[in-house]
Amino acid sequence: MRSNTYVPILKGRDGEYGALRMLTSTVKQAISPVVEVPPIEWNFAEGEPAKTLDQHVSKVCAKIERSWGHERPLWVDLLWVANQRMDDGGHPMEYIFRDARDKHLLLIPIVGMLRDDEYIEACGATVRRDRRGLCLRLQREDFVEFPDLSGAVSTLLRRLSAVPADADLILDLRDLGQSGSVDASSVLDLIQRVPDIQDWRSFTLAGTSFPANLTGLPPSDASQIPRGEWMLRCNLRQQKRSLRRVPGFGDYGVSSPEPSEVDPRIMRPSASVRYTTAESWIVLKGKNLRDHGYEQFHHLCRDLIKRPEYCGGKFSWGDGYIYDCACEREGTGNLTTWRKVGTSHHLAFVTGQLANEPGSSSKS
Repeated sequence: MRSNTYVPILKGRDGEYGALRMLTSTVKQAISPVVEVPPIEWNFAEGEPAKTLDQHVSKVCAKIERSWGHERPLWVDLLWVANQRMDDGGHPMEYIFRDARDKHLLLIPIVGMLRDDEYIEACGATVRRDRRGLCLRLQREDFVEFPDLSGAVSTLLRRLSAVPADADLILDLRDLGQSGSVDASSVLDLIQRVPDIQDWRSFTLAGTSFPANLTGLPPSDASQIPRGEWMLRCNLRQQKRSLRRVPGFGDYGVSSPEPSEVDPRIMRPSASVRYTTAESWIVLKGKNLRDHGYEQFHHLCRDLIKRPEYCGGKFSWGDGYIYDCACEREGTGNLTTWRKVGTSHHLAFVTGQLANEPGSSSKS
């Protein structure tokens, strides 16, 4: 993988799957997505999960097949359902990767340092069966939890019948805060402490400054949220002589790392359009949808296409939808539609940023 290959970490929900399905071939060739199987939705009225685990994972591979296809690998992480079991007692990883084989999908499992024994066993069986390797997702906490991180990683890889050359490594910083200012020196120190950094099949640094929710942003206004992860990327590239290996770039699209779960009986989501620019996200926010309706999206899109940051209707599927919605040639959709729109534009925009970087190395 090249250092300008983009690794978006996406929630495995319909909006994100829809955005992947609408990618141009150029963008698709430039990204290596991570899909997180999300937690099971909660039925607040009944006080119980909205579905069983079997029901929850039964369509994962069908959605990946429709949105991503069979030609390129895709990483899958089950961290949000890692401790749950199928009705027959089996591990959800076993089910998903068995279904992937039946559908001829090129899925690669993700493992973390603190996954339980059954997760590691299921991952190891998958690695040995599919022979596509694995992805190790390191987090900042791992550098504290494991004083001998190098030894702990070696032990984990042995259990998984893997070596770094057959594995991808993501150093996931997760939430970087919303100030836009990230301590590059502390991140540089973490990178220098990554075990066997030159040996991994690929190496990616990921994180995001996107907030967990938009409640703090004023309505009827366009707010800007700094993309701290991109500014960190630029800062580290200026210091690349200090790096033994320049990492690839990963982020969380137009979402935060934590999955959101709101009680629809209480929460009143607002109309909002999330739009990625060079150093920030523009968030055009309206009023709550229950009282003021979805027609607000027509007005938000009209405001957006007048801005100099708007890339034009042909830039991505999402940009085309924004233009058509502004002109009322397209409906207002629903919240899933607008996650698809924002993610579509974001994926196209970031791949363009990375493609225009000077001096990307052939190995990340």
